[in-house]
Amino acid sequence: MRILVTGGAGFIGSNFVRFIVDKYPGYKVVALDNLSPYSNRRNISDLEKEGKIVFEKADITDVKSVEAIYRKHDIGYVVNFAAESHNDRAILNPSIFAKTNALGAQQILEVSRQLKIKRHIHVSTIEVYGEQGKDVPYFTEKSPLNAKTPYSSAKAAGDLLVRSYMHTYKDMDICITHCANNYGPYQFPEKLIPLAVSNLMQGKKIALYGDGMQKRDWLHVYDHCRAIDLILHMKEKVVFDEEAATDSSKLPIYDISARKEVTNIEIARMILEEMNLEFDKWVEFVADRPNHDRRYLINPEKIETQLGFSPSIEFNDGIRETVRWYRDNKKWWEDILSRSENLQLDWSKK
Repeated sequence: MRILVTGGAGFIGSNFVRFIVDKYPGYKVVALDNLSPYSNRRNISDLEKEGKIVFEKADITDVKSVEAIYRKHDIGYVVNFAAESHNDRAILNPSIFAKTNALGAQQILEVSRQLKIKRHIHVSTIEVYGEQGKDVPYFTEKSPLNAKTPYSSAKAAGDLLVRSYMHTYKDMDICITHCANNYGPYQFPEKLIPLAVSNLMQGKKIALYGDGMQKRDWLHVYDHCRAIDLILHMKEKVVFDEEAATDSSKLPIYDISARKEVTNIEIARMILEEMNLEFDKWVEFVADRPNHDRRYLINPEKIETQLGFSPSIEFNDGIRETVRWYRDNKKWWEDILSRSENLQLDWSKK
């Protein structure tokens, strides 16, 4: 199998590259990334040096370069992780997010269509469903897209474009995934968990937005990779009928979750416990960012029943393991911080 992994130097993409190389040493893996300030070639540089993968620098919105890479490596399968992915930065610069997450998703899919790729997986997010109402127990593949932030709206736009290809070009084998919040190694230290650990290791406090009671659905990145692997290796293309025009659950769309909902304040407590620090001394509550979703949770029943997915990493164990990884790999995130802007934004001054 010859796989192109876009966003291959980012958090989830680099973990997926590692997963595939470990599980399928005979596969040809091409990692494509534009090496923005929020990706890191060092995440996969050891695999590159060992000749286990090929790296290509390109942006998914550069159609000519992407098409040349497809042809050069005779790509058969594509997993598109490439995205701008931080809500805070999307508020400050929404145009970049719209370009990559919406236009980029369509443009790389069009290359896959023109070159008759065997399967194209578009990796998306739970956030396209928007904020969860009190009377909604969880979102499913049938839920309408109701994004309300610049980041999630750009992702939702990309999703709708991909769905349009599903309906219009029915000879294509296209899948979409929506995943819960990921955590694990190699996550850029602007996100809650790595930012909290790196702050504490620098003698800084964990900054929680608002009251810290925002709830998120959490999944270890390794289990996310396992789920996408199941979709990548489905034996047959999903065939759908006209009912899919009004029922998106009939489409090859899969919501991925470990059914683990936790508040941000609980996450902070778990990190502090692992680092033997007191909550009252090491947490501060700061101004919330604009338009901050309070809660979202998805139901992974479809991928569980159809593909046999179940998470392998228990959340408490995963958090402890993740905290230790960032403690043991201080040089990795120190290098990122040395060339990055302030990652903790102060919304009281915006």
